[in-house]
Amino acid sequence: MWFPLFVNLKNKKVLVIGGGKVAFKKISKIMEYEADIRVIAENIPEEKLLELKNLKIENNRKIENNKDEIEKLVEEYFLVIAATDNEELNENIAEICDSKGILVNNVSSKTKMNSMFGGIVKNDEFQIAISTSGKNCKRSRAMKSEIQKVLDRIEK
Repeated sequence: MWFPLFVNLKNKKVLVIGGGKVAFKKISKIMEYEADIRVIAENIPEEKLLELKNLKIENNRKIENNKDEIEKLVEEYFLVIAATDNEELNENIAEICDSKGILVNNVSSKTKMNSMFGGIVKNDEFQIAISTSGKNCKRSRAMKSEIQKVLDRIEK
C-alpha cells in the first residue's frame, strides 16, 4: 500500500534518465509544477521531448550501469525518474536513489521504487490523485474519467 502525498516541486532538482515516450509523459506531468528538470539520454527517440521549453537536455550521453557513476549522477537531485529501456539499469538507479534517500520513480517496475505517479484530475480548486498502486491502469483511467465528470459538474 502506497501513502498518497502531495509534494511541492517548485525549483526542486529533478533528473530524468531516458528520452523515450514514457520519459516524455513523466516530464509532461511534472513540468507545470515548476521543477528544475534535467534530462540525460543516450538518444531521444521521442521528438516531442526536444520541443519542450525550460528543460536541460544532455543527449548522446550513455549512462553506464556502474554504481559509482550512478551515485555521482543522482546525488544532487530531489527526484530521479529512471526511464531508460534497460530494466536492470532502471532497477540499479532505483536501488541507489532509495539507499541515499532520494525520491525515485522506476518506469519499468511497479514495486522497485520509492515514489509513484498517480493519475491526476484537477480544476481551478481541486487536485485529486488516483492510484491502484500500479495494479490496474485501465481501472485507474476509468476512475479518473468519472472523477473528472464530478469536478466538471461541481464547477458549473
